[in-house]
Amino acid sequence: MNKFFPVILSTVLFAQTYPGDDAVRKGVHAFYNYETTNAIEILEEARLDYPKNPTVHLTWAAARWLHNQANSSVEQTYIDLENDLNEVIPIYKLLTKKFPDDPNYQLYLGSATGLMARIYLGKKEWLETLNWAYSGFRIIQKVEADHPDIVDAALPIGIVEYFAGLSNVIIQWGASLLGLDPSRERGLTKIERAANDGPWSWIEARGIVSFLYLWVDVDPEKALEYSGELVAEFPGNFYFRILYTESLIRSGKMNTALTSLNILKKMVSNLTDIQKNWYFGYLQYELALYHFKERKTEKALVYINEAVQNYGAELDIILANAWCLKGQIHDLIHERMEAKKAYKYCIELDNYTYTIELAKSYLRTPFQN
Repeated sequence: MNKFFPVILSTVLFAQTYPGDDAVRKGVHAFYNYETTNAIEILEEARLDYPKNPTVHLTWAAARWLHNQANSSVEQTYIDLENDLNEVIPIYKLLTKKFPDDPNYQLYLGSATGLMARIYLGKKEWLETLNWAYSGFRIIQKVEADHPDIVDAALPIGIVEYFAGLSNVIIQWGASLLGLDPSRERGLTKIERAANDGPWSWIEARGIVSFLYLWVDVDPEKALEYSGELVAEFPGNFYFRILYTESLIRSGKMNTALTSLNILKKMVSNLTDIQKNWYFGYLQYELALYHFKERKTEKALVYINEAVQNYGAELDIILANAWCLKGQIHDLIHERMEAKKAYKYCIELDNYTYTIELAKSYLRTPFQN
């Protein structure tokens, strides 16, 4: 993806409890820890035992989606996700009719409907993407408006408000038509509230906040706080440790960062081949950044070349950072033409992160350490 797209998917549950919550929590913990096969088994059993639990059906679909992303082709992943959502959405429609006064079912219906947009986004079928995203979002928006005290319900609204605030005037206008305030500050406040107080959404919200504080609204110390909590809870999650490692490097905690980098290198063997392809560029970038901060430019250049030449992830945020870092390294070793090429590659990604503006400034004026 060359732009941010705020897909409506957050595993949310209000303060209200339901039979089967413990089983769902166990499944959620397993799939965030990259134990997706175990998670699917747990959630499949929970669906049979607790069919009225509002969380279980969408969480099962999410677990299968994550598992397929790590083990199947992109095309098969979309096919399976669409089939799973076509199974789950009618269940939520029935539950909302049976329990019209319970907003949980409405919220999960909206989340499942909005997630369908992710399939059409991948296929680049824009009208269908817009239709599903809009349909799901309006359901979630009503729940959030009618139940402002529900912390978790604010997360998807906050995501849309935040990224609309980053976007161009037309997208901001469209968000306003939906009754939203396209504001980075307002959106970030809602996301951070979910990160701090959301009974279930705290996991996804802390990952998002760590991401934002690293690469958009830069505050490495805050990113470190949130990513550190995620790593402590989910030590098997490679992506969470990437967030944590970069937070350490950018916060100047180099000894701990080196330890975390060594853990990442050991974790690679536990990844699937598809995951290795995703994360190879991430890891090489973190190694380059570490050596760059340690003033070992030759080592940094080797790693950053590996990162940009073998980048296999869908999201291009780290790729932008890698190109900018490559430019900085070339500037330090007085290879200005190579530096300018790298900055231009970074700028072409145009993904709304602060790195794009950084690369523009270095394109005008060479980076100096």
